[in-house]
Amino acid sequence: MRDYFARTTRRLLLTAVAAGAMAAGGAAAQTQQLSIGATSQASSLYAYHVAIAQMVNQTLDNTNVSVIETGGGLDNMRRLSERQVDWAMMAEPDLYEYYAGLGPFEGEPNEDFRTFWVTTPLAYLTVVDADSGIESIADLDGQAFNGGGRGSGTERATFEAFEALGIAPDWYRTGMADAVTAFKDRRIVGFTKAGPPNAPDSAILDAQTAREVRILNWTEQDIAQVQQEFPHFDFMAVDDTPYDTGPINLRVVFITMGTTTDMSEDLAYDIFKAVVENVDTVAESYPAIAGMDIAQQTIERGQTPLHPGVVRYLEEQGHDIPERLMPPELTD
Repeated sequence: MRDYFARTTRRLLLTAVAAGAMAAGGAAAQTQQLSIGATSQASSLYAYHVAIAQMVNQTLDNTNVSVIETGGGLDNMRRLSERQVDWAMMAEPDLYEYYAGLGPFEGEPNEDFRTFWVTTPLAYLTVVDADSGIESIADLDGQAFNGGGRGSGTERATFEAFEALGIAPDWYRTGMADAVTAFKDRRIVGFTKAGPPNAPDSAILDAQTAREVRILNWTEQDIAQVQQEFPHFDFMAVDDTPYDTGPINLRVVFITMGTTTDMSEDLAYDIFKAVVENVDTVAESYPAIAGMDIAQQTIERGQTPLHPGVVRYLEEQGHDIPERLMPPELTD
């Protein structure tokens, strides 16, 4: 059982000590230079990070946040580990794998990683030719199929999930653009593409110019079997998709901001508070988050322990923090 009041007392004492030290020093507040590891400028998510930086700079005094273009999640993990950025875009469950030392980071956990906040879902869409006769994930066994861009997180996630199901397609490993071309030329039966669950994806739209597509459903049995081996893999039921699927289960990840224990509790608290309370401002530049309850999304979809500053804000707002999200430094 968490001792919230004991933690609060400890925080107040630490704050008082820090305040006294600042008063004794008499030093003026210095502008904090912070950086976000984002993604490619070609991605719409880059605009989200720019909007976050602008909002934080306008909301918090003595804070200057800049956005760094990166190669995405794996690159951001490295940059965050090497202290090149203060927080960075990743995804859940990828952040959890970095933290716990699973998957490609087997035996190399980074226990300093913390969840900052969680935003929008991204689906791993399993796309096949609608006229192929393939109706289920299991039907892909032995078929020429692309699991995602070669070397990408999408490809890795597809390989792992299919292996857990005992399904072995004839993997066609190439870049995403080449995979779409191969699909259009009827050299492969389908491909996996990461894309928003509620908006059309450009690569899938391109594929549809040559062949009608079907998005495959993950059955409850599929999900249970995958999660038996990978309990941190996430799925989401939706009523429909842009591809007229009707009700369907999708394999999803959630765009997540990761940070580390290097960030102070007060700074994390201030930034998280600004992010939660200024969603509509950011949505003017990135409409996908309009109306989103960032606090609730973080609690429901986060898998890696939260930063203590985030915990403090959430508890002040009356939220109950699941045990899986409590950082070790607040439970020891």
